[in-house]
Amino acid sequence: MNSCALNNIIPLLVIIIAIPFFIIASIVAGRKRTQALKKLSGYLTGSTPKISFLPTFKGEYQGLKFSIMLMPQSRNSPSYLNILVYKNSTFKLRIYKESPLSNFGKRIGLVREVKTDDEFFDKEFLIFSNRVSSAIAYLNNINIKNSLREVFNNGFTLLAINGRFIFAQKPNYIIEVDLEPPKIINILQKLCSLTSGL
Repeated sequence: MNSCALNNIIPLLVIIIAIPFFIIASIVAGRKRTQALKKLSGYLTGSTPKISFLPTFKGEYQGLKFSIMLMPQSRNSPSYLNILVYKNSTFKLRIYKESPLSNFGKRIGLVREVKTDDEFFDKEFLIFSNRVSSAIAYLNNINIKNSLREVFNNGFTLLAINGRFIFAQKPNYIIEVDLEPPKIINILQKLCSLTSGL
């Protein structure tokens, strides 16, 4: 076999070996995440679906349905812990922690956010909504603000209300830490309390 033919075969062999390895590694990682979610069934009413694209735990807490989803890391995105509590709302809302980048965007006029007339809260969070007056009325409740702060203080970087559910997202979660039942229950309590103003 000449060196030209060998040079053509080597990349093909690497691909043939790498694909099964990648598939096996993904299955093992998915099982680890699913097993971590299954442990929640000892503390919460719910279960992991037998067929699911993502490792998910679905259940009911304080009379509200919820889902906990573990999004794996991808090439352009970190891993995410997503917690959803289902409750209809008449408006949509997205809240982020303020950052130097968002402050810069506001200074040059690229970012237009909702202002709640609470100077400290507005400096702490970046808020967007499709119905400004509804969002302001919702966020002017001190209990809502306290629950929001606690969610963000637990490492979540986004809280959204999309009309059908409240959604909290934490990037780069650690299974052994962030899926501890007391931590998950605490966030579920806060999200359930956030539904009271909807």
